[in-house]
Amino acid sequence: MTTVKIVQRWWRLRYPAYLLGIVAGMAMMWLPVKTFNDNDAWEDRLRADGVPVQAVIHETVHKRRNSNTMHMRYQVAGAPRQAEVGCWEACLPADTEVRIWVNPDDPHDFVTEFGTLSGNRGRLQGVIGAAGLILSGTMLAAVVGRFVGRRRARRHRDWQRQQREQRRRQFLNARGGTKRKPSHR
Repeated sequence: MTTVKIVQRWWRLRYPAYLLGIVAGMAMMWLPVKTFNDNDAWEDRLRADGVPVQAVIHETVHKRRNSNTMHMRYQVAGAPRQAEVGCWEACLPADTEVRIWVNPDDPHDFVTEFGTLSGNRGRLQGVIGAAGLILSGTMLAAVVGRFVGRRRARRHRDWQRQQREQRRRQFLNARGGTKRKPSHR
């Protein structure tokens, strides 16, 4: 078996893996979108079914450029609670009252009046979505590269064939046995 045939078979075996990688990457990219939609639905449900409570921002912590946090205190059924909420657009100053809607089944689960859910929801899904983008992009580039390589190889083979045919025609059209002596002038 020649090397060319081995490489061709290797590409044929890898092609389904590339398609599987593209599909898996697309599914991974879909996950953050689904999580975002689920969080929006959960926010609406908490606003409709949750217990409205007044919370007070205890302090605002500025860690890094895009990592600011507000620490809140609130009471649910007479029990004091504390939670932290990330603030990306604007952080409210200390001693500001904020209305929140608390899940009656889980007092640590709430949504604020400015639409932020408690906890760190969706961060992992965002990382998985970015990995899916890289995976599907890489696999798509491999498939496109494969087709471009095949097209380039086909053009090269056609060019080589044309060169061989041209040399053969020149050889067949040459006159046999009539050599000319160089002229001396």
